[in-house]
Amino acid sequence: MNEELLANKDTAKELILVKQLLSECKLDQADQLIKKFEEKEGHTLHDLVLGHLLNCELLFLRGLHQDVVKLADQAYKESLKLGKILILVDILLIKAHSLVYHKQSDNLLATIKQGEELLKSLPQELPAEYKEREAYIAYLKGWYYIFIDEAEQALKNFEYSLELREELYAKKEMALSLIGIAWVFLFLKLDSERAIKFSEKAMIAAEESGNKWILANCLNNMAIEHIFKRELDRAFILAEQGMRIFNDLNNEFRKALMLTNMGGAYLQRGEIDRALKTVELGMTIAKESGIKWVIGFCFISMAQIHIFKGDLDRGIMLYEQSLTIFNDLNIKRWVGNILNNLGEAYRQKGELDRALECLEQGLALYDASGNLKRIASYYDYLIQILIERGDLEKAQKFLQRYEQLNTQLKDKHHNLIYQLDKALLLKTSNRARNRAKAEEILNQILEDEDSDFELMLKALTNLCELLITELRMTNDLEVLEEINPLIDRLSDIAEKTGSYSILCESYIFQAKLSLLTFNIKKAQQFLIKSQELAERFGLKLLAIKISEEHDELLKQLTLWENLKDSNSSLKERMEFAQLNDQMENMIRQRVSEQPNLSDEDPVLLLVVSEGGIPIFSQLFVKDQSFEEHLFGGFFTAINSFIKEKFSERLDRATFGEHTLLMSSVSPFFMCYVFKGQSYQAQQRIRYFIDKIQNDEEIWQKFKKFYQLNQEIQLKDIPSLEPLITKIFIDKSVTFIT
Repeated sequence: MNEELLANKDTAKELILVKQLLSECKLDQADQLIKKFEEKEGHTLHDLVLGHLLNCELLFLRGLHQDVVKLADQAYKESLKLGKILILVDILLIKAHSLVYHKQSDNLLATIKQGEELLKSLPQELPAEYKEREAYIAYLKGWYYIFIDEAEQALKNFEYSLELREELYAKKEMALSLIGIAWVFLFLKLDSERAIKFSEKAMIAAEESGNKWILANCLNNMAIEHIFKRELDRAFILAEQGMRIFNDLNNEFRKALMLTNMGGAYLQRGEIDRALKTVELGMTIAKESGIKWVIGFCFISMAQIHIFKGDLDRGIMLYEQSLTIFNDLNIKRWVGNILNNLGEAYRQKGELDRALECLEQGLALYDASGNLKRIASYYDYLIQILIERGDLEKAQKFLQRYEQLNTQLKDKHHNLIYQLDKALLLKTSNRARNRAKAEEILNQILEDEDSDFELMLKALTNLCELLITELRMTNDLEVLEEINPLIDRLSDIAEKTGSYSILCESYIFQAKLSLLTFNIKKAQQFLIKSQELAERFGLKLLAIKISEEHDELLKQLTLWENLKDSNSSLKERMEFAQLNDQMENMIRQRVSEQPNLSDEDPVLLLVVSEGGIPIFSQLFVKDQSFEEHLFGGFFTAINSFIKEKFSERLDRATFGEHTLLMSSVSPFFMCYVFKGQSYQAQQRIRYFIDKIQNDEEIWQKFKKFYQLNQEIQLKDIPSLEPLITKIFIDKSVTFIT
């Protein structure tokens, strides 16, 4: 609302003061004054309507957009009796601005048009006031065009609104227009660098305006941009600054939204538990505030976290809950997005028919909307699902549709995606010519500077598969020289972009490649590296799978020695290494199945000094002959393991039917001998180490006996026996959640 509406000499003084307080973002004082004004009687209709309009501004600044829409509808009906066009226009425009945050494009456009028609009927006697509202309308149109993915129209309207606002020297409003332009570049043109440049300009305008609300918007907007660029430290700093301001303004909507975005940032950084807690806090605020679409947004973020962890069933359930919300709100764009996410979740689960069903439903929504870019994206998803199902004829038909749409769109990003899908289909052919063409296209995608990291990862994995096929057919080890740099590049991109599951799988693949040249130690090192990474970033199912791979390799050491001695063929080695299966995992990005874990049988817990001198031992078996056999040769073996294995960064070895795990905790080596699977045994020894290190009395006793070169007995540390019983015998500590 412009001050000219308050210029009437009969306007209540309280309203003039309310407007000033709102401009200064003193929202609590403005709220109190509005309530006092509403409690009084005898106001003119003009003042009552202005009071409603000012209250709409207050509610808007606090993020209560549903309340704004309701009050604006009431104010509009009352203001019709006044016959004041400017007031009617202002009511419609603040309603439209709130509808931007409802994500309802149809209602938004209808309200904008209504305000625009009214403005056109106004004699242009007040050029500044007319220009201010014309700029507002262009700004709101920009958001409408963002919602329907019309980048050029959105940009055109935001730029026009900026031009008018610059003429008016309206710094706060200029900042809003610049944020709109930044969003076009970030979300529609996928150009984060230019987005940040416009956001920086918005920040300057916001600071010059002195308006806290717009400053917080700029901070949060820049935080999102840095999340997109994976510059997470910078994103967290900006988000925290914005959150503090929105907390002061009591804007629960913005707080909930930003917490959900930050949850996604923590997920990128691999802080899974913190990501989930942050999104859950956002969900709590959203539920308390009744912001239904933000609740749905929180469900989506929580689903993504659970799917990242490998809990597909939980993720799918959360997506279904979000789908119900956005269906109820009739926000078709988000319904389409969720159906796509559900399709991908079902694909990872291996339920390709269900995945296809979700994608076809999503495509039907976008076919009806006429949104060509979204339709093109769905063609991409469908083509890849159909290829995976083996329905190549149907995939070819969708590729032909995509080709027509690609010609129509003339969009660089979609052309690259189309080229990828074309290569994937060519790759399925048995003809060498088609596979060679696929390889050529994939290399072109890798060389194209406009390729994003997802395109590059897909191109790299599929190129590797083509080369693996060539390796199997030619038996030529020189092909490995082409594969290794591709895998190195894949690992580098995966690490830089936080694609940790792909990075783990690439290490497993490198382990299997090492087996082809009988480099067993290197294979073990890659498996250890992969498991450590999976555990660090909360990928528990994948970590278990890797541990099982490592166990299996140790069981097959004799097999690999025999293969080496017998000069086995490369094809035979590839089969034993299960290289094709691993390549399939990398391309399909399937989540590991829920493991069937069983507890190991403990045999011996041993703590030795770095020089190999026993400091503590606990035998879990009572067989005297076994005890003599074990101690007869085991300590010699353990010293050998320390010198030869641990120096090569290996964490386990086998002694007959027994497995030995070892961890270094200076000045000790902690050793655990057992029979069975390694994963839970590994968690148990780590838990034991953590407990004794963090118990000052126990740890100091260990160090004291180490200095005296004496072996600890259970009676020396009374609390040690119940701890060992709890962890290794009763197994009452749970590690898989």
